[in-house]
Amino acid sequence: MGIFMDIYVVQDGDTITSIANQFGVTETRLILDNGISNPYDLVFGQTIVITYPQKTYLVQEGDTLSEIAFNNGISIMQLYRNNPYLWDREFIYPGEVLIINYNTNATVTTNAYAFPFIDKNIAKKSLPYLTYLSILNYKTLKQGEIESFYDDSDLIAIAKYFGVAPLMLVTSVTFRGERNPELVNDILLNPDYQDRHAQNMLKIMKEKGYYGVNITITYLNKDNQELYIEYLKRITSHLNKEGFPVFVTIDPNFMTEENELLFEKVNYSNYNELVDLTYVMRFFWGTQFGPPMPVSSISDISIYVNYMKQMIAPQNINIGFPLLGYDWEIPYIEGFTKGNAITLDTAVELARITKSTILFDKISETPYYEYNIGKNTAQHIVWFVDARTIYAIVQLVIENELQGTGLWNIMTYYPQLWLIINSNFTIKKILPENSSDSL
Repeated sequence: MGIFMDIYVVQDGDTITSIANQFGVTETRLILDNGISNPYDLVFGQTIVITYPQKTYLVQEGDTLSEIAFNNGISIMQLYRNNPYLWDREFIYPGEVLIINYNTNATVTTNAYAFPFIDKNIAKKSLPYLTYLSILNYKTLKQGEIESFYDDSDLIAIAKYFGVAPLMLVTSVTFRGERNPELVNDILLNPDYQDRHAQNMLKIMKEKGYYGVNITITYLNKDNQELYIEYLKRITSHLNKEGFPVFVTIDPNFMTEENELLFEKVNYSNYNELVDLTYVMRFFWGTQFGPPMPVSSISDISIYVNYMKQMIAPQNINIGFPLLGYDWEIPYIEGFTKGNAITLDTAVELARITKSTILFDKISETPYYEYNIGKNTAQHIVWFVDARTIYAIVQLVIENELQGTGLWNIMTYYPQLWLIINSNFTIKKILPENSSDSL
């Protein structure tokens, strides 16, 4: 699929050995890079990413990671970034091959979303690939008040250790995905509430050490677009004066009728001057109501990006995508059937257990499959994303010269995601990374 990377789709009869031989790489490298949990029982339709590093190093007796990094002119963090399985190791072994660098010729800004209770081991594996981390811990209340739910001090400190700028994510949506349009409208219509909202953000960011704020924009439409502009003008005037950048995350709320994509034709031209970056991100929660459908659609995202580019400079746009799947029972019954969220690893493992073939929808560029367990059980359909979806997003970023990508969310670790991004881009860092080899 690219000069320095291939994505192979497992076919009937393939083994990890035959795939490794076909591409001239070791089985160990394929297993480690892709995080394959059952390498000797692959799934028909499963994706495997093969990268071709620009420079590697053969470990010698007595080598240390610090010495290898120094002698090859890279940071210790870059060595971990290129060989993330090292986080799970205490030692390196003579004869093993470490990746020193990839032949990347583009730089990308990455942002991810996470709750403060993210597992520390998952965080330290994911953070080296991020520019920003939006921490989900702050909910907007009536009259511009803000409440928090968890102690986020440790995650803020860990983010900074890895050179990642922590952003205070402020949203009116509950952590279960419940929305409150009346609350949003009250704040949009009252300048005093907006000033209070800004002052509360400032107070928290100063106390906690946040780099900036990421505000979710919900219910954006033609009727309230000017109200949002006035709101952002007041917020940015307060925050920029104190040296804090302002980012926004917009949920486009796609709808499809008769195979046609519908979304609000909002005027985004003021966003260039008002905010530092605009993230386009659909939020997904534990339960998905509505009929089974692709979790993400490259076709829809591409249409929306082309629309936004007419008003917002491409370098100010960051497009996001979900790192999860949904499992629906079928046939779909409106008002009764729902999709339950599953991790990407679970989606592949479930296909393996049920001996399902993973299929691929070329329009949305997402995988899916149907299964049932036993003759008398209900039929299910699973939609998720895989390496092909991620690579399509990467290509969209490159082709449109966008600022980068956003990831919802990184509460689980998905090696193929970072493998694709890291082998195609240099990750932009706006804070210095720690140079030590321990956390």
